Amino acid sequence: MAPPRRSPRHPGRPAHRPWRGCRKRSRVRRRRLCGGDAAGGGGRGAATDPGVRVVVTRAAHQAAGLTAALEAAGFTVAHLPLLDVVPPADPRPLERAASELALYDWVVFTSANAVDAFLPPAGGALPHRLRVAVVGPATAEALRAYGIEPHLTARRADAEGLLEDLAPHVDRSRRLLLPQAADARPTLAEGLRRAGAEAVVVVAYDKGLPADAPERAARLFTGTPIGWVTFTSPRIVRHFVELFGETWEPRRGELRAASIGSVTTAELRQQGVEQISEATEPGEEGLVAAVLAQEG
Repeated sequence: MAPPRRSPRHPGRPAHRPWRGCRKRSRVRRRRLCGGDAAGGGGRGAATDPGVRVVVTRAAHQAAGLTAALEAAGFTVAHLPLLDVVPPADPRPLERAASELALYDWVVFTSANAVDAFLPPAGGALPHRLRVAVVGPATAEALRAYGIEPHLTARRADAEGLLEDLAPHVDRSRRLLLPQAADARPTLAEGLRRAGAEAVVVVAYDKGLPADAPERAARLFTGTPIGWVTFTSPRIVRHFVELFGETWEPRRGELRAASIGSVTTAELRQQGVEQISEATEPGEEGLVAAVLAQEG
């Protein structure tokens, strides 16, 4: 029997070790991905890259920070943007909401994309009396790019965490505007209404699959185990699965998923992914730590 191949990043140990556990399809007319581990090992064989590869799936304009953090940790980074932010099908409700900010007590942003979609129609500024809540540090940074400091940043960066922190500040006299993605979960709006506030949801943007994604994916994964891929939203998970079409089921065992949080992890599990390392804190460093928890 041949001696075990050694990891290129850690010469003293085998290239693949047992998984250390997890932290808590549509058919499209595109080029299908096939192949994988030639030995039939479900993608767990040794990779041919000079280092451990991590595929970053964030939108191209949002990938620089995560790329730098992964490279600083010693990983080889490849890019597969799986999200294009596009205008809503009907922009009129967004435009109307942006012109009626005087009617609201709070505006609540649940993503950096929501900030970038809403602020330009609002003239790049918000009324001084309007209070602002954001879901986490990345959204807060997007807001600061417009010179606006949030009044409240959720301690836990998801809808449930934002609801927990924001609900004590609202009552029946408060009117809140929630610019969101077209596929946003109703959790936040429904929770705020139960707390007595008037929560008004407006679609600020939608999400599409970049046109070049199938070709990029084919170059990355045809004849090569999938390995590490980062996921920062449930929609990105669905787009990734869609790329594989009918080959997803036999190949999903090759995937080692780095998940940004519990909602994304739930979508990965729904798609049958077993090897998931979930970030314990939001942002780039949390995702890098999730990979290092298995590779470090």
